[in-house]
Amino acid sequence: MIKKKPPPEYNIGIIGCGKTGKDLFEFLTGFRFHVTLVCRTDEAVEKLANTFRKKQNRALKYRLTDPGTYNFRNQNTIITSDLNLLKNCNLVIEAISENADRKKELFRQIEPVVSPDCMLASNTSSIPPDELFKELKMPGRCLGLHFFFPVTMKNFVEINVAVKTGNKTVLKVEDFLKSIKKNFLVLTGNDHFIINRMFLKVQAGCCQLLQEGILDVSEIDALVKDRLFPAGIFNFFDQVGNDVMLQSVKNYLRYENDPGFFLPLIECLEEKVGEGRLGKKTKSGFYDYPLKTSSNETVSFNEPEIKNVLQKITGWCLDGIFDVLYRSVCSKSELEQIVKEYLMVEKSPFELAGEIGYVSK
Repeated sequence: MIKKKPPPEYNIGIIGCGKTGKDLFEFLTGFRFHVTLVCRTDEAVEKLANTFRKKQNRALKYRLTDPGTYNFRNQNTIITSDLNLLKNCNLVIEAISENADRKKELFRQIEPVVSPDCMLASNTSSIPPDELFKELKMPGRCLGLHFFFPVTMKNFVEINVAVKTGNKTVLKVEDFLKSIKKNFLVLTGNDHFIINRMFLKVQAGCCQLLQEGILDVSEIDALVKDRLFPAGIFNFFDQVGNDVMLQSVKNYLRYENDPGFFLPLIECLEEKVGEGRLGKKTKSGFYDYPLKTSSNETVSFNEPEIKNVLQKITGWCLDGIFDVLYRSVCSKSELEQIVKEYLMVEKSPFELAGEIGYVSK
């Protein structure tokens, strides 16, 4: 008697074929799951389906996969523009652009399609989950599930729990994340989106330096890259998109006690958005693209100037990190790992704090 292989453990739906949606699809098709990817247009469906088939065929040809896995993946993958094909899913993850009205309308469309047992999750990075799900008939099965890009390299996920999210839903999502070997933080109320918010203060501080004329964009980024992180602050804005950053920051400020401190950040982003300089996607933002070779190179400062500016920037960064530590949403070792992974650095933020004599406020 031939023993049949067990059916897929999860039937996952992903809605959205942008950067994050495609990345989630690539990651989750690496597991023994049934995966349905829903795109907005038939053109996008055709393009992604062709790419998927070529990738699978190439993997089989070069023996990067075995025939059994090849057959399973082809039989258990759907790329479509039809939301009705999500009807058998037990978890649907929305990953469309960061627009609250569009997301809410999408969830209203999905709710009658899926079974009552299906969990509904939004990959939103800034919109409060209570706002997204308040009009649904079964909000107890809904929550925020924020994966960080690129999904394969970021091993932490935020579970942003709404007021009406059921405990059973949270536990089921935790089990799902464990099955894909992701670490997670369960966040409620004022702690939603705490990982991105952790770096708001250093971003706002750098914008303040810019407005005060102390340093220009390339000088600030060069100093940050040379002494602190692999990526500059303003280069990061351009990569994300200044319009996306602006909307996200406005959403985050609902959670902050001192929104006035972040005004320079809002003003800098509003200026670029008003000029249509949205970042790399429009070939202009805080920088022009493609970048000239001289951009972001190390800038020479005299040591007192370096020390003063670096002390400020590092202090702002550590303020955000220690704020998260005192919220007790995770252990010190977990926070250390999250920061190192997020910033792509080897040095512990707590080691850095000791080196500069940082005293938390």
